[in-house]
Amino acid sequence: MDLQRLVLPVAFLFAAQAWAQVPTKCLEIESILVDACNPSDLCPGSSEGQNEMVRFRTGPQSTAITDIEADWPNNSWRGLEQNAVTAQVTAELNATIESCGWLLEPPQGIIPPGSPVLMVTSSAMCTAANSFANLGDTLYIVFQAAGNTAGHFANQNNGNTEVSAPSGGESLRTLILTYLPTSCSDSATYDRQLLVNVNGLYGGTSAINDGATAEFSWPGVPVATYVNTGCQAPVIPLSVEVQQVAGSLCDGGTVTLAAITQGDISQLQWTGGTGTFSDPNEATTTYTPGPGDVGNVVLQVCGQGQCADPVCATISLPTGNAPVVTITANGPLAICPGESLVLTASGADSYFWNTQQTTTSITVTQPGSYSVLGTGACGSATASVDVASSPGPTVAIFGQLAICPGGSSLLTASGADTFVWSTSATSVSITVTEPGTYSVVGTNSCGTASASVDVTELPGPVAGITGNTTICPGESTVLTATGGPSYLWSNGATTASITVSAGGTYSVTVDNGCGTDVAQVVVTEVDVDAAFTSSVTSGTAPLPVSFQSQSTPSGAEHAWTFGDGQGSSATSPSHTYLSPGVYPVVLTVTASGCSVTAQSTITVLGEPVEASELTVPNVFSPNGDGHNDLFGLIYVGITSVDMEIMNRWGQLVGRIQRVGQEWDGRTPSGENVPDGTYFYVLKANGADGKRYDLNGTVTLLR
Repeated sequence: MDLQRLVLPVAFLFAAQAWAQVPTKCLEIESILVDACNPSDLCPGSSEGQNEMVRFRTGPQSTAITDIEADWPNNSWRGLEQNAVTAQVTAELNATIESCGWLLEPPQGIIPPGSPVLMVTSSAMCTAANSFANLGDTLYIVFQAAGNTAGHFANQNNGNTEVSAPSGGESLRTLILTYLPTSCSDSATYDRQLLVNVNGLYGGTSAINDGATAEFSWPGVPVATYVNTGCQAPVIPLSVEVQQVAGSLCDGGTVTLAAITQGDISQLQWTGGTGTFSDPNEATTTYTPGPGDVGNVVLQVCGQGQCADPVCATISLPTGNAPVVTITANGPLAICPGESLVLTASGADSYFWNTQQTTTSITVTQPGSYSVLGTGACGSATASVDVASSPGPTVAIFGQLAICPGGSSLLTASGADTFVWSTSATSVSITVTEPGTYSVVGTNSCGTASASVDVTELPGPVAGITGNTTICPGESTVLTATGGPSYLWSNGATTASITVSAGGTYSVTVDNGCGTDVAQVVVTEVDVDAAFTSSVTSGTAPLPVSFQSQSTPSGAEHAWTFGDGQGSSATSPSHTYLSPGVYPVVLTVTASGCSVTAQSTITVLGEPVEASELTVPNVFSPNGDGHNDLFGLIYVGITSVDMEIMNRWGQLVGRIQRVGQEWDGRTPSGENVPDGTYFYVLKANGADGKRYDLNGTVTLLR
C-alpha cells in the first residue's frame, strides 16, 4: 500500500515521533533535509546532491540495504553501498558527536526491525557540512553509492528576497521509498513554497535557506511541518521544554504545565515549589501552590534518555496579585503656557507611557491624554489622565469706538477672569461719554494681559459726490457718495455708489449717526450723432464718390476710412475707387470726448468677362490626307485643360494637357492606335470661373 503524505504547516508539537514506536508497515519516512549545507570553505568541491539526507524507520521486518529503493523527485537511484569508504565516513561523523548518541552501519548490511535510519544521498558526503553534535540516540546510517552530484530535491521557490508569507506558488515534490521483497512503499510530498529559512520566514539568500527540512508524522492522517535548524543533521536531539498551557499562580490560582519532549525521553518527573502536582510523572500536570510559594516559584521537569544524565527544563512562575496602576500629578491637571507638570505612576514594577518613556515619572509640557501601562509579576494594568490647557489671558475690548457729541459708548472686556480699567472700574463693561484712550488689565490663573482702545468723537457728516458728470450716448457713469456710513440717494438707492445712464440732477443724504447732510450734482448727456450720404453706392472702376456728412453737432471732429486703405478728416470729402471690390466706408464723429460711428458700403465692378464655351469632337481620321487628321478641342475662353484618352481596357493612349494641344492618334511611345472607339475624361476651367468635368467617347477612323 502506498501512503501519500502531503506536507502541511502545523505546530512543532506534532513534528517529532517517539523513536520507540515501530511502524506496522514496511517503513515510514520521517524527514527530508531538502536544502543541504556544503559551504565552500569547509567542503571545497562538494555539491548539495552529495549531502542531502532522508530519515526513515523500518517496519517489523529485518531489512537488507539491497532491498531498499528510492524514487527521487530529481536524479536517479544508484543503490545503497556499505564498504571501507562508508565505514571511514561513519567514523568521521561519530567523532563529531558531543552527546551520548552513536551512528551505526547495519551489521552485514541488515537493518533490525523498528530501527531509526538516516539515508545520506552520497558516500562522498562532506562530513564537516552537517553537525551531529547533538545526537543522543543510536541511529543507523546508510549511504547511496557515489555518482550523483546534482540535487535530489528542489529547494524553495520564493525568490531571493525574504518575505513573511509564501510567494512562489504551489510546487510539489514527492519521495518514494520501496521495500522490494513485498513491493511495499511509503511516499512523502512537500511543497517548495512552504520551506522556511533559518529566520522562520520565506525566500532570501541561499545561505539563510541552508538546512530547510520537511518533517512527516506517522501513522494515521499525514501531518507535516517545515523547520530549519541551519547546518544540523536531521536527527532528533534529546530535549525537554516546559510550556504553560493554562492558568496562573497569580491571585492564588493553579497552572497547567506540559512537558514537550524530543527524542527517546522516558521517566518524567516534576519537582519544585512547596505546592503539589496533580501527577508528577505525566507530561501534562496541574500545579497547586503551597503556603511557601511567594515571589517567583521555580518548577522543574526532568526526563531520562539513553544518556546517563537526565534532560531537564525549568519554568519560573510569578505569584501574587495583578497590579492596580494609578497616576498622580504634582499640581492641577492643567498647564499654563511655558509651565510643566510631573505625572507619577504607582502600583506596578515597570511602566511604559504613551510618550514611549519607561520611567516612573514623566514631565509634560503640553495638554493632552497621558496613559501608562504598568507591569508586575502577575500581569499588567493601565491608567490615564487628561491634562487640560490653561491658557494665559488674551484681553480684548469691544464697543462703539466713536461717540456723538453728548452721547456715550459701552466698552466690554473679554479673555480673562477679572478686569481693572484705567478708570479704576473692576466690572466687565464700562460706559464712557468722553473721547480718549481707555485700557484694561485682565487676570487669570496663568497671569495678566492688557488691551486699549481709542474712543473718538464723531462730528456731523459732510456729504460729497464724486464721479464723471458728463456721459456719452448709450453710456453710463458711476456716482459715489462720501461723508458717512449711511446713504440715501434721490433715486431711492442706499448704496455708497450708483450707476446713472441719463442726464439730470442727482442728490444724496448722508447719515453718520450724529446728523445728516445733503450733496447733489448735475449729470450732462452730450448730443453726438454720426450720419452721411454718398453720391453713388456702386459702379465700374474707376468710380468717383462724393460723401456728405449729416452728423451733429456742427463742428464735431470727423474721421473717414474709405475701406481701401485711404481716409480723410474733411467734413464732406470725395474719393475715387480704382479697383473692383466691396469697400466698407466708416465715419467716426467725436465731440466733447464722445465718439459715435456710421457705416455704408461702396461696390466697385470690373470690366465684363466673355462667357466660356467648350466642345469635344466625336470623330477624327488621322490618315495623312490633310483633312481632320488631328483631334483637338473647340473652345472659347478656356484657360486650362487636362484630358486623358483610354482604350476599352482602360489603358492610356493619348493625353491633352494644355489649351491648343491636339492628339495625332499615336500612343505616348509613338505607335499608331487602331481604328475604334476610345474613351476620354476631361477637366477644364473657363476665364469666367466656369469649371468643366466631362467624359465621353471619340471614334478614330483612318
